[in-house]
Amino acid sequence: MARVGRRRKDQPWNPPAGGPDISTVFVVFAAGPLLLPVIGANADGIAFALASGAMLFAMVRGAGACRRARARRGAWLAFTLAVAIAASAAGLGAGASFAGLPLQLVFHFGTSMSVALVVGGALLARDALRAAPPERAVDPLLLGLVAFGASVYFIVVPGFATGDVILTSVFLLDAIAIVALSLATSASGGARRRMTLALLTSSVAIATGDALVALDAAGALAMPYAVVAMLWATGAIGVAYAAVLEDGSPAEPSIDPGDARWIYARVLAPLGAVLAFPLLAGIVWLAGAEKSWTLAYFGSGSIVIVLLAFARQAQLMVDNRLAMSRERDLREQMMRRNEDLEAVTGLATTMTETLEEQPIIERGLEVLHLAARSRSSALFDPAGRLLACAGEWNREGIWIDGVEPPRGGELASLRRGGRDIAGLPLAARGQDIGVTWVVRPESQPFVASELSLLRVLADQLAIAIQNARDYREKLEQAVRDPLTGVYNRRYFFEALEKEVRRARRYGSHASLVIFDVDDFKQINDTLGHAAGDDVLRRIAAIVTDVIRETDTFARIGGEEFALLLPQTQQLDALLVAERVRTTIARTDVLPDRRVTVSGGVASCPLDAMTREDLERKADAALYCAKRNGKNICALASEATERAVEDDATGMFAHLTALVSALDGETLHTRDHSENVAAYAVAIAQELGLDQQRITRLRRAGLLHDIGKVAVPSELLYKNGDLAPEEYELVKLHAAAGATILRHAGLAEEAAWVRAHHERLDGSGYPDGLAGEEIPLESRILFVADSFEAMTSDRPYRGGTSVSAALEELRANAGTQFDPEVVAALERLIERGELDVLALRASKAERS
Repeated sequence: MARVGRRRKDQPWNPPAGGPDISTVFVVFAAGPLLLPVIGANADGIAFALASGAMLFAMVRGAGACRRARARRGAWLAFTLAVAIAASAAGLGAGASFAGLPLQLVFHFGTSMSVALVVGGALLARDALRAAPPERAVDPLLLGLVAFGASVYFIVVPGFATGDVILTSVFLLDAIAIVALSLATSASGGARRRMTLALLTSSVAIATGDALVALDAAGALAMPYAVVAMLWATGAIGVAYAAVLEDGSPAEPSIDPGDARWIYARVLAPLGAVLAFPLLAGIVWLAGAEKSWTLAYFGSGSIVIVLLAFARQAQLMVDNRLAMSRERDLREQMMRRNEDLEAVTGLATTMTETLEEQPIIERGLEVLHLAARSRSSALFDPAGRLLACAGEWNREGIWIDGVEPPRGGELASLRRGGRDIAGLPLAARGQDIGVTWVVRPESQPFVASELSLLRVLADQLAIAIQNARDYREKLEQAVRDPLTGVYNRRYFFEALEKEVRRARRYGSHASLVIFDVDDFKQINDTLGHAAGDDVLRRIAAIVTDVIRETDTFARIGGEEFALLLPQTQQLDALLVAERVRTTIARTDVLPDRRVTVSGGVASCPLDAMTREDLERKADAALYCAKRNGKNICALASEATERAVEDDATGMFAHLTALVSALDGETLHTRDHSENVAAYAVAIAQELGLDQQRITRLRRAGLLHDIGKVAVPSELLYKNGDLAPEEYELVKLHAAAGATILRHAGLAEEAAWVRAHHERLDGSGYPDGLAGEEIPLESRILFVADSFEAMTSDRPYRGGTSVSAALEELRANAGTQFDPEVVAALERLIERGELDVLALRASKAERS
């Protein structure tokens, strides 16, 4: 046989699978005596002998439980002592039965067993109730009182009245032990409940045997003592089984299983307890017992039971209300935690999904607004500028007016106008980002935990904003020219490529202007490279202020700049280029030297359909402008035409240089011809002239005053009214200019320049043409020339306002000026599509 090793002290108790064969023991020690009378043996003696053996078996099991259950060692000592006393009493009973002696003294000896049962049950009930809520004791107490009350009426009272007081006291102690073990069973959970239930069953069996003995002593019932011995044996087996279930673990709180039967039992138990006493009273009444005593006893018991039942229901109502309150608080805390989690998750998502500053600011403020449960919130930069707001800030923002924003990372907290306001400073990596204000009703003040969370969120938002700014700064450094701060060549041509593709796909327009600083090498050679660098920086700043936000301006070479104009046709791009050119020419970039630029304009799809072709056409136009006197802007179509007309190329360059010299002789007429050409182009576009005519009209505008070379300069710049004979000399410039242009091969432009002072009523010069005899281009030049002259300074007067100039044009429309041309000019000015260059230059020069 295999040798079975002894269990170590620290090894947990694991009973054999299925536990010991307690059922076999029960049959041998408890059911066996019932068969003895059949074979004629001394049933009482043999039954007590077998019961004594069962008690000894239970005592051994109880001793083992004492070693395992340190937390319940006192209770198991009491139960082990009880079965030891019972074993002795049963042994004495067996001897007395075989000797034919009376058994009352044996039962008296067993009194101490009941005392030990009461002590063990009380100790178990105390430990179980410590780990369970008090209401767990109410249900078993109700049922125990019913059983105890019935036992007192039917057993204890008759026993004290006519029977043996000691034997009756034994049963009374057994009843008390049953009540204690009922409390322990109801308040225990898990394996502890099964163990106490086994002990409760054991106590009920022992109490039943003692009840039979007490009733026999009172003469109320005759029962063979073998039955008592059988019940004692049953109780012993119950103690042994409970000892097997004892594993030494600490007491567990009672938790009702989810089985609906337990719920129904708890609901019906108080009802059964309340009805039990009236039912017993009715039974006793019908049996003919003494009515007054019965009514008094069972009536008092019913009142006690009802009071306990109502107390139980009241306790359940209170517990239910407390549970609902706790559930509501937990739900609110859970919702709050969910909102906090959502806020943190939202901010984390914002920080990872974008590096754009404004979306981060807006989303971050929404997160703070949600986390703070605020009615309104806003984020300001260090200068006090509002960056974003949420909620009802437009109405509640007045409550922080005059409040000093928090500094140094300290939170600001104040109450104003029934509001609780918190200010959260935002700073990251030594950079002051701003401050966030959150506003809540004064009835919902901020608590420390909320402010702590808001502080964490604000710090994370500050880091996200600073990350976006750092990223933007690095990105700007990658696409910006380090000298001028405008975009660099790589970025510009990537943008140009995208815009050309967009124009091809959607049938829109895009224009490219390339500028080059005139005589830049002379600036570097005479003033030094530092002055040259300063010129480039000044030009970049000037152009940035002039162009639209949607335009892209970049430095693409040493002194070359490029301007991308989305959704802009060629002639509109020419007007923008002229505005840029004239603004630079009129600005004192260098103290003692005039700085000018030349420009070349090319458009998609008119001039080219690819980025490379567009760049090449714009370069050709720039080269054309350089060859024709500089400080002008040329179209790609003009550059193509000049390439064909090789013989006229040098002549045109000479003419534009001559006009520039005429305009530049005095500050009062500087850039007059360029302004007239720009106005004429804008008016012609408004009137719907075709591209080729507008191009030639611009050329005529640039050269319309070329004939003034034949007029004495003292007459052109005379400070006062001209004499009639002097005025006649001045009028010669129209015909002279036409002659010059005709000899230069510009026959169509010559005809327009000759007639640009003719009037509709025929009072003009030099030919006295009237009405439709005057070419439309001449009528446009007349209005553009007159408007530019009225809005610019002259030697003999200052420039008038735009409204006054338009009023003058309207007053003479139909006699001097073409009404349709005047109306076109008015529409351009009303829509803000015409920059009055002469008036702006005059104000700048006067200031």
